[in-house]
Amino acid sequence: MNELSLEKVYDLLSTGDIPGSEKELKKLCIRIRELVDSNGEDWVRQHRQKLLFEWEYIVREGIIGKQGIRRSE
Repeated sequence: MNELSLEKVYDLLSTGDIPGSEKELKKLCIRIRELVDSNGEDWVRQHRQKLLFEWEYIVREGIIGKQGIRRSE
């Protein structure tokens, strides 16, 4: 699948009010595309509240840095 536009992400998450810088939102588009590829658009729509909650945490905590998303695994 091609890269998702921010407008498509807004549609999938049912909101046009997603926090983040341009760089952060680009990474969100990539991540949502990955989730659509692996789980489908319906799954993303069904889990949109959790995805938005997690995204707000990522932005608030500044988790996306120069090296991408830091993983604590």
